[in-house]
Amino acid sequence: MISSEISNGLETITYLENIARNSRLNKRQHFYAGERNQFYNNIFGSGAVIINVMLGSVLFITVTNTIPDFAKWLSGFMAMIAAVCGGIQTFFNFQKQSQGHRRIGNRYLEVQRECEYLLAKYKDNPIGIELLQEKVERLTEKYNTINNDAEDFPTQDKDFTKAKKSLMMRK
Repeated sequence: MISSEISNGLETITYLENIARNSRLNKRQHFYAGERNQFYNNIFGSGAVIINVMLGSVLFITVTNTIPDFAKWLSGFMAMIAAVCGGIQTFFNFQKQSQGHRRIGNRYLEVQRECEYLLAKYKDNPIGIELLQEKVERLTEKYNTINNDAEDFPTQDKDFTKAKKSLMMRK
């Protein structure tokens, strides 16, 4: 009986350590994806704003003077680029994606911290294996819910690779 209790405890601890490690990896992966989406949002948004400001300046020239043909073509081309930037930004919704990845990353961080707290508490012996297993069940449900919610915010392979690399450097 005692050896099976110890065995069960060790398996639970190993399982909890795996959830903590996976949560840490997923957290970083989603934070990297959030940073990438924020970068794209800044690039396309800034590009559209800058071009529209420049077009506004060209508009004053057309009101006051006769505009040369090259300026007409240039302003038309710039308007098209600004529209493309705005269209890309709207279609991919980088800001929403970035915020979603950060929310998911923070939820994984919460699970990671709970796992680490439970591991520390168990190793210091104030809780028994039965209580630990109950808490691990609750954490597993929470982790699975986060995984399901994360399906709306897919990451790229390079986010995973970057996250894995940063964890390896930490060891």
